[in-house]
Amino acid sequence: MPNFCAAPNCTRKSTQSDLAFFRFPRDPARCQKWVENCRRADLEDKTPDQLNKHYRLCAKHFETSMICRTNSYRTSEASKHKYFC
Repeated sequence: MPNFCAAPNCTRKSTQSDLAFFRFPRDPARCQKWVENCRRADLEDKTPDQLNKHYRLCAKHFETSMICRTNSYRTSEASKHKYFC
């Protein structure tokens, strides 16, 4: 099943792109910041665990310097959305 980007007006999905997709963080404070930056009311009532399990953001919404490329792609601890800050 493909991953779809949760950012408003973003139509990217993992099957059509070689971009990395990132799970919402489980940390409640960081997760809340991501939800606020997405500006999607339908995400506001979801728990960090629900968001982490079911929602992703594609790499286009992060500064390149905020993505750690190790064995798998990860956002750095200090990562911020590229377009939603």
